Amino acid sequence: MSKILRKTQLLISVLLIAVLAFTACGVTNSVAEEEKKAEGSNNGEQQNNQGSGETKKEIVPLSVSYPAGNIRVTINILALKKGFFSEEGVTVNPVAIGGNDALTAINEDNGALDILTAGFVADVQSIGAGYDLTFIAGTAVEGGAVITKKGNASKYKGTDKVLNIEAVTNAKLGFARNEAAWIITRQYLLDNGVSADVINAIVDEKTGNVSYYADSTVTAQAVQKGEVDLGFLPMEFALLYADAYDLEIVTPAGDLSPNYVCCREVTSKKRFDEKYASFVAYETARIRAFEYYKKGETDESIRKEVVQIVADYSGKEPDYVETYLYGGVTKFAVDPNTEGIKKYVKAAYNSGVFTGNAVDFGTYDITQNVNTSAYKEALDTLIAKNPDNAFYKSLLEQFNGANAK
Repeated sequence: MSKILRKTQLLISVLLIAVLAFTACGVTNSVAEEEKKAEGSNNGEQQNNQGSGETKKEIVPLSVSYPAGNIRVTINILALKKGFFSEEGVTVNPVAIGGNDALTAINEDNGALDILTAGFVADVQSIGAGYDLTFIAGTAVEGGAVITKKGNASKYKGTDKVLNIEAVTNAKLGFARNEAAWIITRQYLLDNGVSADVINAIVDEKTGNVSYYADSTVTAQAVQKGEVDLGFLPMEFALLYADAYDLEIVTPAGDLSPNYVCCREVTSKKRFDEKYASFVAYETARIRAFEYYKKGETDESIRKEVVQIVADYSGKEPDYVETYLYGGVTKFAVDPNTEGIKKYVKAAYNSGVFTGNAVDFGTYDITQNVNTSAYKEALDTLIAKNPDNAFYKSLLEQFNGANAK
């Protein structure tokens, strides 16, 4: 039996575990260390859109969401378990709060959460409802897929384009509402000459060519049964169900929009201002953890350690974790990616995701809810300490390209 087949079977065996539930997880203790005060030579001058005037010097603990069993927060898991947070002088308290409860906790003055690490669309919707939120960094990018029954993928692949536009627009489509892979595909169709009127006709609930499903499992089953020709899923589910439901991937959604934003890190503007030094230390540790994860792509010993750390922390099987982390299931990215945020908000707005919000996201400038300063200061500090580090320099190049105002 091939290694790939064994891994696929393991993916199938943890099917229910792959659902990223926000429930209590037994990770409630903070990193054991005393609160410290950050030392620095400047007198509080701040850069990169930090609006408080004087930088807060005191590093205080941060409560950060670590959703139970969710390995999309791998970078945070590594920063915690490798001791990078502690080394940077910031205490991180893992909290198992997710969804609307997390956003409410962040928005409240004395809430139980400082940073939400997963999700994006719900964050934007909360901004539309008046929440005082700001995006500060990234967790992951891409992560979606277009699927069909095994043997049919070639019908929907383009020659000069990624997709065969005519075939896709004439196919029966299926997905859960607000599915990111569909949002990205819809924008790709728009960008390649399909009119909004044609797409709106396709997705019309009474007369269109789309079936809406409760979740990824039901969507995959619908493709298997032939109820729909194309399904849109998170990548982990596309791989998870490939053998079980006789499916194959037409294209990763990332090929339609490279590095489209997935999970962003969000906090409140008030918390960011009051705990700025803590956020800088926190992002410094995460950048170091990201570097360590990337080393695992070429260093087998580091890769094994990363996989074991994440497996132990999450309760997942090591082979499943390895496939998820290093097998193309997801892509991690800590950069805030302002341009990516703008692009995804536009695509989601075009898909009707933000219908009913008090804010018109067709005209709203989402960059007023993005603050890159802590991440940029963390990166600048690491480069100053490690001027020959090519990885940090590559992150700076990425930052300059993805966060232009």
